[in-house]
Amino acid sequence: MQPSLTGAQTIVTPDQHVLSLNVQPHFFTLADNFTRRYSFDGEGRLIGAFREGINYRRGLRGDVLRKQSLAPGQKLRHMLNQDERQNFLHEMVTHMSQLAGQLEASQQPELNAWLERILAWDVPRLEAERERFDAIYKPISILPPDHYQAVVVQATEGCSWNRCTFCTLYHDRPFRIKGPTELCQHIHEVKGLLGHGMGLRNAIFLGDANALIIPQPRLRELLEVVQREFALGTGNRLRGIYAFLDIFGAERKSVAAYRELREAQVRRIYLGLETGDPEVFGLLNKPGSPAACVEVVQAIKAAGISVGVILLAGAGGERLAAQHVANSLRIVGAMGLGEGDLVYLSPLMVPDESPYLAQLRDANSQPLDEQAIDVQLDLLKAGLKAHVDPATKVVLYHLSEFIY
Repeated sequence: MQPSLTGAQTIVTPDQHVLSLNVQPHFFTLADNFTRRYSFDGEGRLIGAFREGINYRRGLRGDVLRKQSLAPGQKLRHMLNQDERQNFLHEMVTHMSQLAGQLEASQQPELNAWLERILAWDVPRLEAERERFDAIYKPISILPPDHYQAVVVQATEGCSWNRCTFCTLYHDRPFRIKGPTELCQHIHEVKGLLGHGMGLRNAIFLGDANALIIPQPRLRELLEVVQREFALGTGNRLRGIYAFLDIFGAERKSVAAYRELREAQVRRIYLGLETGDPEVFGLLNKPGSPAACVEVVQAIKAAGISVGVILLAGAGGERLAAQHVANSLRIVGAMGLGEGDLVYLSPLMVPDESPYLAQLRDANSQPLDEQAIDVQLDLLKAGLKAHVDPATKVVLYHLSEFIY
């Protein structure tokens, strides 16, 4: 009987290629002479690559993000266009076919099974996943960075507010809430798309932009569907349910309602505070207020649910920069954050068509340039050390790195 291949292994081929394998129950990685590395999910789909010092990440829809370090603290991020993506995939498929030929003599059934799955994905099949994905999901516009590997379940579509001046992510679709039967069908389709790739997913993210705005009786129904269909709480890898909640929706839920969500395995709720300064908050046209966000966070935490609070570096531009930083630190400091909580610092990225730019001009302010935003990120990060419990994680949240 052949020994199990699970784990790391190095194979030197007859032509002296050093091939490094890492075989796990839910993913496979193969590196060639330490210069090229490819990673695959349980279906054999490419999920990542490293070539000539450049990282590539491939999402479930098939988009490919290229990240390259130019200098300390400097990264070039680029979403490949169709021609670039297909050329990249063609090179990967060709290279993997060559490497598989060099491994034919290994006589290891587990390795051969992985290679068979991987080589079944040619470029047309990989590209066809885009159409399949789009038949199941509305565009997944953004997720918190700790949930890029979650299973996204769109209990709602779009954003119930959809009037923030700086955000155009959900302008292409109306807001609506799915019923239990429709959600169940959606989950079955999501499971079919993921297949054995489900093993890499570690949580459920309840989409879209503001899913927890759902009235509590309907929300209980939908969470029951999610719990049942994913067998949450039965010891699998899925560690619970996570979701966004905008501030005005959060004001309508009591601590008792949040306790119900906790019992339904909601583990963390993400709130886009963006700024603690009332004037900047108004420019962004956020619902609610910074003070209301403090009350919401305290209610969520009183129910035993963690929070992720998002701040925008650059909000308010030059004139309002100092008060944006000072009041954001003050408001976040009043929330009582601690272990299990997160503060995300996200550089403000504003589309040209966003009404925020006109609002900023009317307020006699100018957008911060990239260097000034970096300075503000450092100020916020340093200031948070003095304003929140050390157990609270402070993390950079760069929207240009999002891919699902």
